[in-house]
Amino acid sequence: MMSSPVSSSASRRWSLVLLCAVQSCERFAFLAMLPMFVPYAQDRQALPTPTALMVLAVVQALSYLGGLPGGWLADRRLGVRLATTLGALLLALAYAALALDRALPFWPALGLMVVGHSLFRPGLHVLIARAMGDDEQARERGFLWHYLAANIGYATGALYGEWAHAARGWAWLFGGAAMASLLSAGVLRLSLSRLQSDGADTDGTHQPPAVASRHGNMAAVWLLCSVAVVFWLTAQQAGSSLAVFAAMNTEQQITLLSHSLRLGPGVLASLHGLMVIALLPAFLYLHGRSHSRSSSTAGLLVWGYVATAAAFALMTGASLRGGDAGRVSSAWLIGCYALLSLAEVLLAPLGVSLVTRLAPRHRAAQSVGLWFAGSAVGNGLAAMLGLCWDRWPHHRYFAALAAVSLAAAVPLLSRRRHLDWLTALTMGSAASTTVEKNAQTVSPATNPGLDPIAAADQPAYWTRMLLVALPILLSGSLMANTALPLPARGVSAIACGLAVLCFGPYLFAHSLMRWARRGIGLAE
Repeated sequence: MMSSPVSSSASRRWSLVLLCAVQSCERFAFLAMLPMFVPYAQDRQALPTPTALMVLAVVQALSYLGGLPGGWLADRRLGVRLATTLGALLLALAYAALALDRALPFWPALGLMVVGHSLFRPGLHVLIARAMGDDEQARERGFLWHYLAANIGYATGALYGEWAHAARGWAWLFGGAAMASLLSAGVLRLSLSRLQSDGADTDGTHQPPAVASRHGNMAAVWLLCSVAVVFWLTAQQAGSSLAVFAAMNTEQQITLLSHSLRLGPGVLASLHGLMVIALLPAFLYLHGRSHSRSSSTAGLLVWGYVATAAAFALMTGASLRGGDAGRVSSAWLIGCYALLSLAEVLLAPLGVSLVTRLAPRHRAAQSVGLWFAGSAVGNGLAAMLGLCWDRWPHHRYFAALAAVSLAAAVPLLSRRRHLDWLTALTMGSAASTTVEKNAQTVSPATNPGLDPIAAADQPAYWTRMLLVALPILLSGSLMANTALPLPARGVSAIACGLAVLCFGPYLFAHSLMRWARRGIGLAE
């Protein structure tokens, strides 16, 4: 006897609530440990500060990069449900080993933490996608709720870690993290039983025959994950360059209604997280009211990168107004954080939602692992870019971030119609007739036997890319020629900058497409 649509929808909502609770518990445990890890390594493990910082950075990088092999294991060997549950249990075991406060289990605990995160992150995102079914808007709302739960876990976990260390010591801090991870494993088990009874977590979910072209879908996944590197690069600035700018180049006092308030770097940094938490319910409300949304998910991602570029363009203006060498009003930084919070709400949950939508069924966890691998690459690029902070004026640093964000929007904008078409193909057999009509409009093929996905994914020829790059190369070589007089080099520098603005996004987009296609070939 089949269940009614109303009861099935209610069951899926309860499954989503449980999965969000799982994510919140996991983030609570991790953020309880994260800010206190370096003091713990110094105090109890006798590690020097640089070594402790390096160990923490390596553990985080491996946790994100481990999503690739972890996703492969979830897809090919363990299954998504077992991999996610095993990851939660390994995390609980890792925090429990740290709670012992002994030197011997310290390094094995870090290894368990890496393996646990590598299995847990990809699997949980795939479970959320399956819980929300084939409805695109329902899936997006599910990931928005998931992101809200993660941010609540972030905030409460950091507060607990600070209190537990000050009031009870290290054993309570890591013991609380272990209990939270164990609770997440228990709630996960309960949510999996609901998913299984509802039939949402099965391997037989229908996909239209047109989605059988795995190359087209995986090329889109690679494109999204490659562009996401820029998102992670810019998101990392909240804790690096923007924090330094708040401490060294921002006035610490702000006047509101004749009252003077002190806004230190910590308060300004916390505004970013508070703005994200405040924006998510509002965005969920607007998202739920728009039954026939005119903007596609790919279009919202484009607007996310535009908002990121606007945030750093604002900081460029602040630097030019005096922030390069002196202090400017904190209103500049508050405006930047507001734009970055809007961009994060658009890019983080909706990006991973689109990745799970486009990923082939047997590569869903691997695709999510690829998304988190982009985080590791973005964080590494942020560390490399940070070396330029003292060498460049601040306006040049922020302008580079704005330009990179706009460049990331170009391939998404140029491929938007194709991404929308691929998304429509995954909506289910009920909309197959409409999909075929849209397919003829979006990707018309002069040859009926030509695969429209393969035809749409062709990057420009190398000769055309070389011709487009010639103005940049010629003007750049003239600018670098020290034998030329200074006015000629100045004109060449202006010409080079204009050429980069005009032709750089084109070259970036098609180079990214070539890299994506090469990644597909290596994955096959």
